[in-house]
Order: sequence, then structure tokens, then C-alpha cells
Amino acid sequence: NGSIEWWVAGGWGVDALVGRQTRPHRDFDVLIPLPQTLTVHRLLLDEEFSVESDWFPTRFEMIHPDGRAVDVDPNRLDRRGGGLLELENGEWWTYDAEALSGRGIIGGRATRCLSVAEQIRCHTGYEPSEIDRADMNLLAAYFEVEVPPAFR
Repeated sequence: NGSIEWWVAGGWGVDALVGRQTRPHRDFDVLIPLPQTLTVHRLLLDEEFSVESDWFPTRFEMIHPDGRAVDVDPNRLDRRGGGLLELENGEWWTYDAEALSGRGIIGGRATRCLSVAEQIRCHTGYEPSEIDRADMNLLAAYFEVEVPPAFR
């Protein structure tokens, strides 16, 4: 739907930045403006998705009978082009305009996504999995950027 604003995050966001799918993905992580949450929810229901996990208002995950999953993160946009994302622990993740400036390609189509720097920042503060390490090392190699030592 052309009227919905969205930014791809997570593994698909990394793949969008490098312009190709590099691994299988469990779900499609997407940030949307909070006022569009119900519209996105209804659109997914219309496409036969059902709610798999409900952590509203912080996020919700919907799954299709064929196994596709979408993890929706409502984002409170601000006037400066950034925003706030409420976390499950009640804290807030703050984005600036640069964080939401990423551009990538999925399936040959241009898409908005988190920036390289924001993808790296989103992967800090926890013990990374092997998938996280692979994603961050992919960004490091592709964009010649530094990643935190835990990912090397």
C-alpha cells in the first residue's frame, strides 16, 4: 500500500542495505508510524495473517498460514524526522532522522530501511547470536565500517 510509511529492520533490513537476500529469515521486521498501526493490522488480516504474538503497543507479530511472519513495531515519529519506539521493558529507543534514512533493495524493489549505523546500534546491548554476528560482519565488509568487538 503506497500510503503506509515503513522502514525495514532486522535481518531483512541488513539484506536490503546490501541489495540481496543473504540468508533465510524467520520474519520481516518493519517499523511503522503509530497512527498507521490499525491500518497495517487490518491489511495483514485481509491477507489472511493472524496475530501470533501481541505485545501491543510496543509490537505485534502476525503469521500467515504459509509460514510468513511480520513483526510490526509502531514508531512515534517526531518533527525532526526521527522517532521513539517503546520497548517491552517500558523504556524508549530513540531514532534520529539519520537512523531512518536507510535505502535498500528487496526483491528488486527499492525500500526504506534503517541506516547502516542504526542497524549496528540496534545489535548492541546483548549477547549476539551467530546470525547477528554474520549480519554485522556482512555490513562491516560491504560498507567498510567498524562493528563492536562482540561481532568480530
